[in-house]
Amino acid sequence: MKFPTTLITGKLVRRYRRFLVDVELKSGSTVTAHCPNAGTMVGCSKPGQRVLLSENNDERRRNKYTWELIRMNQTWVGVNVSIPRKIVVEAIAARSVPSLSRFTEMTMDVEYGHRRKVDIMLHGVEQNVFINVHHVAWAEQGVAKFPETPNARSRKGLLELAEVAQQGHRAVAFFVVQRGDCESLSPAHDIDPQFWRLFKDAQQKGVEVIVYRANISPQEISLGTHIPCETD
Repeated sequence: MKFPTTLITGKLVRRYRRFLVDVELKSGSTVTAHCPNAGTMVGCSKPGQRVLLSENNDERRRNKYTWELIRMNQTWVGVNVSIPRKIVVEAIAARSVPSLSRFTEMTMDVEYGHRRKVDIMLHGVEQNVFINVHHVAWAEQGVAKFPETPNARSRKGLLELAEVAQQGHRAVAFFVVQRGDCESLSPAHDIDPQFWRLFKDAQQKGVEVIVYRANISPQEISLGTHIPCETD
């Protein structure tokens, strides 16, 4: 996924009201940008760090700037939670995910059952693939952690994927680590013990866990290297 315009460099001043950040630009002026991440952003919102903003001059937008990247530990970290699904869709379409490469028909935001929705569905002759995509940015000592806060939506998604797997379809929890300094992913059982239990139960019921870290630069973000998930 290439950024449509050149990103703007600045320094993070503060994050507040969950969806707003103040950024000091190179000119010395300070602008308010939209923060596309409602989470706690553990370790990814430290004031004084270099950040990159995208700009959209649509007059209907309240903030024309959007916070996209932050420089942490000598690596770019993506903070926009809408990006992972986009790059997973691109990668599947390009046959870059080996375990999903034989599927040719794909739809997004698919509703199924009663008030249920999946991020991506791949349509097959004998079975479909139901995929939920998760954004990961928090890391400790080279290990990506998820979730960063108790996450009811992710727990619900695991339960639904487990049901799908038991019905004979393929079900995939796809984690995208938006930083390049991680060698593995580990569910944060101390943050959300219920998610941890559901995660292990979902795997036992046939839910596949796929983890990739992203390749990130100020010009583009793409799906990078497959990394393992540590569950012990």
